[in-house]
Amino acid sequence: MLRVVAVTLLAVSGFGQSVADQAVTLSAQGQPKQQEQFTPIDQLPPQEQLPAAPLLVAAYVFVLLTLFGYMFIMSRRMTVIQREVDRLDSDMKRSGRG
Repeated sequence: MLRVVAVTLLAVSGFGQSVADQAVTLSAQGQPKQQEQFTPIDQLPPQEQLPAAPLLVAAYVFVLLTLFGYMFIMSRRMTVIQREVDRLDSDMKRSGRG
C-alpha cells in the first residue's frame, strides 16, 4: 500500500518518470505468482512443504509448560498466603481475640 502511494506521488509530481517505472517494476517482481488451482502437498516442492507434526508438538509443549509454570507460581503464592493466615490466626489466639 505504501509503495503504491509513493509511486503515485512520484508519478503525479513528475519527479523522475524512470524512478516511478522502476518502482512499479520492483513491486511487481516482489509479489509471488498466484496459484490458480489446488495442488496436493505431496506434489509441492520440498521447500514449500510445511511439516505439521513438529509445529503441533511444539505448540502443545509450549502450552503445557506455560500451564505448569502458572500452576507452580500460583502454588507458591498460595503457600505464602497460607503461612500469613496461619501466623495471623496464631497472633489472634495469643492476644485473646480468637
